[in-house]
Amino acid sequence: MDNKQHNFSSHPSPLIKFGQINVNGLCSLVRQQHLLNFFLHSSFGALSLNDTRLSPSNAKFIFNNEHSQHHFSVGILLRNPLHKHVQTIDSWNGRLLKLDLFFHQTKISIISLYYPPSGSVHQFICNDLIAKLLSWLDYARANNYFVVILGDFNIDEVAHSNYSSNHFKLLHLLSSWFFTDHQAHSSIDGPDPTFYYANGSSRLDYIWSSPGFPAPGLFSQVVTCPNLLDHPFTDHQVLTTIFDFSSCLAILAKSRLKQKKEMRTVFSYTSTSVEQWNNFTTEVDDSLGVYLDRQYNSRLDFSTLSFDRMWHALKAAILSAAIDTLLFQKVSNTH
Repeated sequence: MDNKQHNFSSHPSPLIKFGQINVNGLCSLVRQQHLLNFFLHSSFGALSLNDTRLSPSNAKFIFNNEHSQHHFSVGILLRNPLHKHVQTIDSWNGRLLKLDLFFHQTKISIISLYYPPSGSVHQFICNDLIAKLLSWLDYARANNYFVVILGDFNIDEVAHSNYSSNHFKLLHLLSSWFFTDHQAHSSIDGPDPTFYYANGSSRLDYIWSSPGFPAPGLFSQVVTCPNLLDHPFTDHQVLTTIFDFSSCLAILAKSRLKQKKEMRTVFSYTSTSVEQWNNFTTEVDDSLGVYLDRQYNSRLDFSTLSFDRMWHALKAAILSAAIDTLLFQKVSNTH
């Protein structure tokens, strides 16, 4: 996307919103424009699309630039700063799409997945899809890629509890690989549903990341895509997860590091005493309290909070308090 054309900052936040939505078809230009507006104005960095029902010829409107990729029933929309890091693209049978992104010293695969509903008619497709996904995951592990998977899995462990164990094969696979289910990880009372039908609702959409994923997932939530012509755009909600890509975007080329002789601060956490840790946590709490009082007064309404500003305030409070209270040393970034 052209950030200047859409009045976006040339210095984007490292907090990047990933989204997953089953769009129930995008064959009309009206639906494509509606989704594109939603993508642009909701500040997504990456949006996984499922069940688009598009052919390459009628996908030209929404997928008419190099920063959007689409293969039949799955697609991925990317925006600055992620799109410039795309190196390779791979797809499988209109149900899997993979973008490989290269950062300095870090490689990440973004996978959009559309898993068929339960039923014997789809069994061969399910088995083949899992086999292909496994081949990608094996390659990622062997070549030091981190992976984030977004998709409509058509699986709900609670609502589908009476289904056979084979129905949950994909979820069990990702769990056995120690992937993080971000919505479940963020929820205290249980994940919210993402699909609604006449007699109830189910959780069918997921966002997972591989162990050690370099962009921490901060929180997940379910939001609604705005109505189109006073009617629901889709019967699915949009699942979102905010990732902090600070470390990925801040890692510079070794030639620049040597030229600038930049240093990083390493804190000796294992040598921290109880008293030092208590002083550290107290100072962080005090700094955040002052920030909230100045920005939002005493009548705190969490609906008015800017998550991006709050996150940067928290990081600043942690760094300042750590320098004041914890042991640290300066280390060259080239090491």
